[in-house]
Parts: sequence; structure tokens; C-alpha cells
Amino acid sequence: MRRFTSLPMLLSLSALVAVVACSSNANKDADTTAAVVTDTAVAVTEPAATSTPAVVDTKIVPVNINTATDAELLSIPGVGPRMLREFKEYRPYTSIEQFRREIGKYVDKAEVARLEQYIVIK
Repeated sequence: MRRFTSLPMLLSLSALVAVVACSSNANKDADTTAAVVTDTAVAVTEPAATSTPAVVDTKIVPVNINTATDAELLSIPGVGPRMLREFKEYRPYTSIEQFRREIGKYVDKAEVARLEQYIVIK
């Protein structure tokens, strides 16, 4: 009874193990590395070069927090029903300082600063 298979078969099995190792270590978000299995060797090819996605220049158009509709306020990134309620509770805002003070009760200073870029007070 033979315990081991022929040398080419062993090399093919080791190549299969190498392919599995390469694919399990590949970054799921990046292009995967391709491996070509032959009888005696494994040829690993580099990922194809990808072009960087075009950066979309999105301009923020602030909304007047005193007159904005619910839909306009909900269109602000990160604003949900809770923040919508808080924004509306303190209307009319008379200054940005009032906005910082009132909304600062619910979120940290960094979040208040981020939200400020999406609103105007008129």
C-alpha cells in the first residue's frame, strides 16, 4: 500500500494550499491576488492596477435652521428624528452661540462644529 502520491501530485496539493492562503489573506475591499496552479509551480500575479475614483466635489448648501422643513433638516448628514426634534425645540435661534449652547446639550463640541457647516441662522 502506498502512503504518498507522486511528486507532481504533492506539488499540486501544495499549490492549492498556497492559493487558499493567498485568497484568505487578500483584502476583501481591494482587488484579489490571482494564483495560477500548474503541475509543478504556483505563479502568483499582482493585482491589476486600479484607477483612483474621481473625487466628487460636493458643495454644502446650508439651510436656514429657523425656516427649514423637516425634510431639509433630515437631509443634514447624521441628523435623525431625535436631532430634528432638538433643532426644532429651540427655534427661533437668534445666534450661532445659542445654537452651540442648546445643541451642545445633546452632542459633543466636535459634532456641534460639524453641524454648524450645514446651517445658517437668519
